[in-house]
Amino acid sequence: QFAREMDAELADKFVGMYVNKWTLGYGEKGQQAVRELIKRGTKAGLLPGPPTVDFLTEE
Repeated sequence: QFAREMDAELADKFVGMYVNKWTLGYGEKGQQAVRELIKRGTKAGLLPGPPTVDFLTEE
């Protein structure tokens, strides 16, 4: 839908820039990083309040 006109070479470049091991799963370290980012954003007044964060995992 958003990349209908994108050719395969450009799509490969985009995927190479933004898809990495974290795309497949944050793991505990990544989840802690997301929680810390939200905590700091809330403390700085950038977020209205600490939201509930749910992480999807493969089971």
